[in-house]
Amino acid sequence: MVGASMVQSDAQVVPHPDEVMGSLLARRAWRAAHNTASFVKAMGLPWDVWCRDIDRSVNSLFLDKVAEGLGIERECARAMTVNTFLSKCGVPVQAIGFEPWITYVGLVRWKRIRYGQMYCCGCLDCPDRYLCRDWRIASNWLCPVHSLPLQDCCPKCGKPFTPYRDDELVMARCGRCITSLAGHDQQPVSDEELELHRHIQSLWNDARSGRPGPLCALYRHLSEVAVYDPRFALAGEHWSYWRTWERAALLRSQEGFITRLASHPSRGALVWCGYSRARDLSAGPKRRAASMPIDPQRRAQLLLDLARRVRWPRRSRARVSR
Repeated sequence: MVGASMVQSDAQVVPHPDEVMGSLLARRAWRAAHNTASFVKAMGLPWDVWCRDIDRSVNSLFLDKVAEGLGIERECARAMTVNTFLSKCGVPVQAIGFEPWITYVGLVRWKRIRYGQMYCCGCLDCPDRYLCRDWRIASNWLCPVHSLPLQDCCPKCGKPFTPYRDDELVMARCGRCITSLAGHDQQPVSDEELELHRHIQSLWNDARSGRPGPLCALYRHLSEVAVYDPRFALAGEHWSYWRTWERAALLRSQEGFITRLASHPSRGALVWCGYSRARDLSAGPKRRAASMPIDPQRRAQLLLDLARRVRWPRRSRARVSR
């Protein structure tokens, strides 16, 4: 247990209430003058733990070793995963596979080929920088502390933000072009966007207090709009996979619905209908086979309606970094 005692010797780096697990490991490794691979090896963990999305979920063995190595309680370590936060809000979670509300980083070995990890250039400009849990939630697109839009890549070369590779988090710089990720001159978000963000956060607060109905209704509504609205039909994949600015456009387009849902006096009594489907089709008519209409105008309108529902192929060139 020499390695564990060495890891526990640094008690100055304490976890923040909204910090994810990988962020604390990276900050402790930097303070102990270790790289991330050798730091977790001292805990009895293999180096390839960084090839997994440990910010999303971890198994019991990993949780025990991290809690013992960092000298923190097991429940505190468990609370540093996004799945723990989502489960408290009534969102169904699992170890692998698709989950509602979470953004995806596309881990391939040490690389992240998707733009799911967001960051705030104002927060990274602080001395005690860390990764916030809200930067992996799909409903967030701005930082309420600095009133700045969240970023998901290097502003110069466009590489996805990889906080645990090449010390990008602790150095606040891009690992490819060495461009600083902190303190950029950005246009602050408007007061209307901040108000919309507060409405969405009120739905999250209701879900944490045991009333997940409004949050589930918002998720189902956004999923339905992203699939059937012609403005977003070309995305070709679920809206939680979109870039930050695309999800922001989706949320801004539904500002009226979000405001009515958040300000409704009886929103707490909204029945929780589950996350399994984007919309409830049980009350609708059953699917049946029908012949094409004879009228050419009606036939053309039917074909256009069918074309709007087609799920287009993923735009890999826009999703995957070069």
